[in-house]
This record gives sequence, structure tokens and C-alpha cells, in this order.
Amino acid sequence: MDINILYCIDFPAKSENVDKTDKIVGWLLCSCKILELKISDYCNHNYSLEYGLSRPDVAESFKEFPDNIASGFNIIADNKLIDRNKTFVLEAEVEITNDESKKISIVLDLSTNTIQDFDVEDNNRLSVNNWNKLEKEYFNNLKKHPWITIRMDITNKCNLRCIMCHYKEKEYYSKPTNAITAEKLKIQLQDIAPYVKNIMISCGYEPLMSKHFYDIIKMLNTNFPHMEIGLCTNGMLLDSKARKVIIENKVTHVLLSFDGVTKKTLENIRIGADYEKIISNIKALRDLKRKYNKTFPLLYMDFVLMNSNIHEAPIFIRMCKELGIEMIDFRHMVGNTFFKEHEEMMIFQKERYNYYRLRIIEESKKIKINIRLPEPYETDKEYLPEDQSKVDLTDFYNIIPDFQTEEVINTGDFCNKNGDDSDFKFLSDANCLRPFNEIMIHEQDKIMPCSYYGGIMGNIDEDNTLYSIFFNEKYRKVRRKKMQSSFDFNCVACPIKSNLLPTDIVK
Repeated sequence: MDINILYCIDFPAKSENVDKTDKIVGWLLCSCKILELKISDYCNHNYSLEYGLSRPDVAESFKEFPDNIASGFNIIADNKLIDRNKTFVLEAEVEITNDESKKISIVLDLSTNTIQDFDVEDNNRLSVNNWNKLEKEYFNNLKKHPWITIRMDITNKCNLRCIMCHYKEKEYYSKPTNAITAEKLKIQLQDIAPYVKNIMISCGYEPLMSKHFYDIIKMLNTNFPHMEIGLCTNGMLLDSKARKVIIENKVTHVLLSFDGVTKKTLENIRIGADYEKIISNIKALRDLKRKYNKTFPLLYMDFVLMNSNIHEAPIFIRMCKELGIEMIDFRHMVGNTFFKEHEEMMIFQKERYNYYRLRIIEESKKIKINIRLPEPYETDKEYLPEDQSKVDLTDFYNIIPDFQTEEVINTGDFCNKNGDDSDFKFLSDANCLRPFNEIMIHEQDKIMPCSYYGGIMGNIDEDNTLYSIFFNEKYRKVRRKKMQSSFDFNCVACPIKSNLLPTDIVK
């Protein structure tokens, strides 16, 4: 386990523009409990240190660290001004176990006001030899059991302006179209393909908006038949031609985004949506699966929990059962570039969420459908349901399936067996498996371990392929960190850690 150090210099601020100062103010956190912090002998004759000052703001942002509220410090110049252009060294004694401590040096950069993050290796926890052995086992298993999921968008366009989405902002919907071709994607995948279990061709945009969608699906099935193919769609463009391509090319997963039971609720959230058209398209895809006795595509549903739709969530489960949905992902609204807080967020209605959460679980057990659902909020308040008109499925039952005008050829079902978590049990101590089994292609060329990670592993270009980036030193360092450490500064915005996007099926 590496020891994580995180610190920030608050004063003097960058705007002060001074080279020397009589005082430094900041905060410092360590993943191990700090038993003693002092100025190193390198410079302690001229300065004094006060550590353990209250910083509730830091504690709120970095809950993983011990003693996070007492993380503030002052460095005071006694008889010589502090030179901000020179390094300043602290010495910390940290607790490794109840009866073991370790002394480490912390070199402060006084010239910047941005948060600094670095690790100190604790070789007693995972030696270089042990790590190399584990990594070799991982690489060998990956060759036998393809396990990587690739996530990407094949276009940067969407046909809706959902209230919780970045795409409702002009800054995004006015951008020039950026759509990858089937041939370019084929080249990108060529060398990494033997290690890939599945590819998800949409994350934040609507894949059916791409004029290359049909060619991409056909290319993937033809050239990489062992890969599972998934897509996320709002369903508006899931017409006869799209359904034909999905069925004939053995797409394995279709995640449908839908946030209500009634027409009014859905169309108030997903601006530009046509309730009848979406339901009609989903019913038609369900019926095509039944007609050809298909296991795939598995149909999943994504429901963003909000103050205006949560009362419909329990009956939404019944609607999903009618649509042949295998699993429902209930998730909280995630803040984005344009808002951290939103009036629709359930964090402002904790007791209301907790009340409907129980109703959702009860209904899922009754209907026998798998769900993912965030944990309850901590609150002493109880919610009493307000008087409201009964939610029912009248709007839903009145819609007939869309007519299948495109003839579909029955090409059989997807039947390849790829790797799963059970083939990589030796990684069970990892803090997060995503750097081991995921590649996020952002804007079609920037490579990240997941869409929420705060760093880029590399860019696909003439000299860097997906394979070379995934196995490069930068990616490997992230993987090693996940085995050795409980914290990664690049993961502070992770909505999975904060349970906004739950990953476990409710038992």
C-alpha cells in the first residue's frame, strides 16, 4: 500500500505575486495517520510550524483521509523570510499499523496554489517483485480471457435536451459534428481486439445520430465477432432499420434511457422526446426478440431519480417487465460542468427518496426484476406521501408496437464466451478494477481508465495505438496504485464512490 500525500498552499495566493513571505498557510492530508509533523532539519532553524488547525472544508471534500478536519497548517518565518521559489521540506512520522510507524519526507512546492498529489512507496506492502509477478499473471490471463470493456461515443450529437444533461447547453450542441467512421474504428481496435470482451459505442451522446451507425455495427460483428456490442439510446431513433441492424448483427446489450411512466413526466425531463414513439419502438424491439427466439440483445433501462419522477419509480418497474427489460439502473442525478446542485436532486429530499426507495425494492422483488439502486440517505426525518393522483400505466398500454417494415434475417444468437471477474480473482484486493478492464475513448482519441478519471493516459495517433497506450507505463502506474493505495486524486469526482451510480444489484 502506497502512502498518499495531498496538500495545497492557500496563502500567499498566486495573485499576491511575491517571492518572499513571512507566512505560509495551507492544508496537508496523508492516507496514514500523521503522528508527528515537523520542519525538516534542512530548514528548521529559521521557521516554526503549526499543524492540526481546523479545516472542515477540506474534511468535506476528502472524506477518505484520517484526521481530515485537523489538516490545516501555518509556517511562520522566525528570523528569515520564506523563499517561495525554493523547496520546503517537512518530515512526517506516520502510523503504518498499531505498532509500526514510518518517517517520510514531504517536499512542498510553495509557488503554486493548486492541489498537489503524490505517493510515497511503502515497499513492505507490495514489493516490486510481487507487483511484477501479479502483473504478469494479469497479462497472461487477459490473453486467455478477453476482459476489457471499451466505452466510447461514435458521435458528439444528440436529438434531445434533457434537463440533467450537459448537452442542453449551447456550448455542446453547437459544436461541429465529430463522428468516427467504421473504417477508422476498425483500425483503432485492431491490435487491442484480442483482449476486449465488449464495446459500448455510446456514453454521453446518441449513437443513432451518427450516419455511420449501421456500418459500425456491421463492421464490429464481421471483424470482431467475439466482442459483445452494446449501445445506450434514448429510443427516439430506434426505428425499423435500426432494429434490423441490431438483431442481425448480434448486438448484446441495449441500454434505454427513460425517466418516467407517464407522458407528461417523461417529456418534461427529456426535452424533445416523443413518449409514444419511444415506447412504440421499444415494444417493437421486444417483439422482434420474441419472434426470432433471441436471448440478445439484453434490454436494460436507465432511470435518473429526481424529485419530479421518483413517485413513478415503483410502477416503472412493472412497465419495464412488460417491455422485457432484464435490469433497471436507478441512479441519482450527477452534477456536471454547468451545475453541482440542481433543484431536482434527491439530496434535497432525503426522506422522500428513502420512502420511495423501499417501495422500489418491494416492487422489484414482487415483479422479480433485477435493479441497481443507491443506498438510503442518513436522516431522522420521515416522509408522509402527499395527496396526488394515482400513477398508472394507461399511457403505456394505449401504445402499439411500431411496424417492422425492414425484413430481418435470423442470423442466430451471440454465443462467444469471454472472461469475467471470476477469471481475475487475484485482483480482488484492487481498490477499483476499471484500470484493469476498461478503456474510455474520450472525443474519439483521448484514452482514460474511465469517463470520470481526471487524467489522460494517452492520445491515439500515428505513433500511439490503443494497445500501446493500455500497456504503457502511465496506465500501468494507475493499475499498480489501485493495488497499493486507497486513494487516487484523479478519482475524487467519481460518482460510483459517492453511490450516485450504484454498481451492485440489490439483493
